[in-house]
Amino acid sequence: MRIAQQLFILLAIITLLSSCEKENDTPKTDYSIQSNSNFELTSKHENGWIKQGQYERSGEPSAEFEYYANGYIKTAKVYASYPKQHLYMEVGRSETNKPLWSKYYTPEGNLWFETKYENGFPLVKKIYSDKGTAIHSYTNAELTSVEFTSADKSNTTKTTYNKAAGTRNVSINLSGQDILNKTYPYQEQVGSGIYTGNHVPVANPFGATEASYYTLNQSFSQSPTWQTTANPIEFMYPFRLFDEFYNPGDYFATKFAVSTELYQSVIEQYPITEKGVLIGGGSYQDGYQHFQNNWQVRDSLRKIYNENPELYKLKYGNEYVAKLGYGKMFFIIGAIRNLPTQNEAANKIKKVAQKHMNNLISGDQELTTTEQGLLNKVWFEVKFFSTLKKHQNGVVINSSQSYKNAIMEVNDAEPSLVQMKYESLENL
Repeated sequence: MRIAQQLFILLAIITLLSSCEKENDTPKTDYSIQSNSNFELTSKHENGWIKQGQYERSGEPSAEFEYYANGYIKTAKVYASYPKQHLYMEVGRSETNKPLWSKYYTPEGNLWFETKYENGFPLVKKIYSDKGTAIHSYTNAELTSVEFTSADKSNTTKTTYNKAAGTRNVSINLSGQDILNKTYPYQEQVGSGIYTGNHVPVANPFGATEASYYTLNQSFSQSPTWQTTANPIEFMYPFRLFDEFYNPGDYFATKFAVSTELYQSVIEQYPITEKGVLIGGGSYQDGYQHFQNNWQVRDSLRKIYNENPELYKLKYGNEYVAKLGYGKMFFIIGAIRNLPTQNEAANKIKKVAQKHMNNLISGDQELTTTEQGLLNKVWFEVKFFSTLKKHQNGVVINSSQSYKNAIMEVNDAEPSLVQMKYESLENL
């Protein structure tokens, strides 16, 4: 009997040792960051996180970037392959994630527009074209003036905004002679003109325009899902939507970044993503104001236009506001950086990140100690953006209460102007 007991104990020890050997043979999850076929790790910080790196697509660079040690973007260059391989976007940011400068380029390699920031908000934005240069100036995050100078210096157009007085003044000088100097309401109204090439607002040829307001009361919402890029365009309206076909190809809709500060803010914070980003949001369309001038006015303006098209466009632009949309928008982004190269490890962390973000939104299920340890291996941040100025650069969401507070601020706010839709002069 005693021998049988000893044999049983010996068998149990052998089985246990065999089991341990099998566990030791199982490859451990690799949480390191290494180069692979489409990612080159140039340098690391002391904690093992990425300092400099580069992504490639079909043998060509798709992004070059540098992170601060705390995980924020320091600089980034983003490339597109449509209509040909070219650098189209470049940004520089501070260690506290405030924008410092940004530059956007044409497929031909020319500087298209650039922005300098102060305290996290635009200070000066310059837009270049073969027709001339437009300078957009800001004070305390408010647009104060837009000045356009033609390439041959023959004419200047300046729109100056006075928010306190509720007015904007449009002055146009041609060959040293003032041809227009008129004051309008602070916000462009239906009928207001613009130079679409440089986003320069000009005069309103329609005078006292007639408009009707159509109430919509429509809402839309979507829970955060994984997307390849942090492109919020499906959750928001381009502030100025011109009457022309626009195909962004395989990159951000940078044309909308010229005048849509919220869109520009988001894509410059998240110019690159590592194996996806969580994004969701919602919108409320209160309604829109629609242009309704009668045919006599249109015929009269068409006659003036035909007499001197160039002078007409100089005063009133090449497109005019036909529709003003009012409402609210918000979106929430969960960005993840410094993910392990191994897919299994990255997917484990992404799953935990999504659970954490869902908890921040609903407060349903907190992370376990083990899950929090996994998330601590990477940089993960959740930010809330909306059409409210206080949310333009995003508000960090670190609890379900902070999310509720942000949503409450949006819900309590009045609907604001979210889009100006234009029509071409050809539609007069």
